[in-house]
Amino acid sequence: MTSSRSYGDPSGIARGLDVVGERWGLLVVRDLLPGPKQFPDLLAGLPGISPNVLSKRLRELVEFEVVEYRDLPAPDSVRLYELTPWGHQLAPVLRELDRWGQRAPLPPPIPR
Repeated sequence: MTSSRSYGDPSGIARGLDVVGERWGLLVVRDLLPGPKQFPDLLAGLPGISPNVLSKRLRELVEFEVVEYRDLPAPDSVRLYELTPWGHQLAPVLRELDRWGQRAPLPPPIPR
């Protein structure tokens, strides 16, 4: 486990949060639900995240086997990130969190 923080709680909720609960983790999963994406596409879709943080989240999600990547051969020579089957199992969780979160106040705009 690369995450330096853990709840140290054996419940499924705590263990799940140990895997995807770091800031940006679930939003990376959300953005990969429709299909594979390159790093620049993920970065563009997550306003406010730094390239270093996105790299760290992707490494952690790969280590936990929520995300996997594949490198396309030349001439493309790009890395595609995609959800594993286990990662895709988060889809109904995210749908419910989205439905629940619709009642929360809107965040202030991110300064650009």
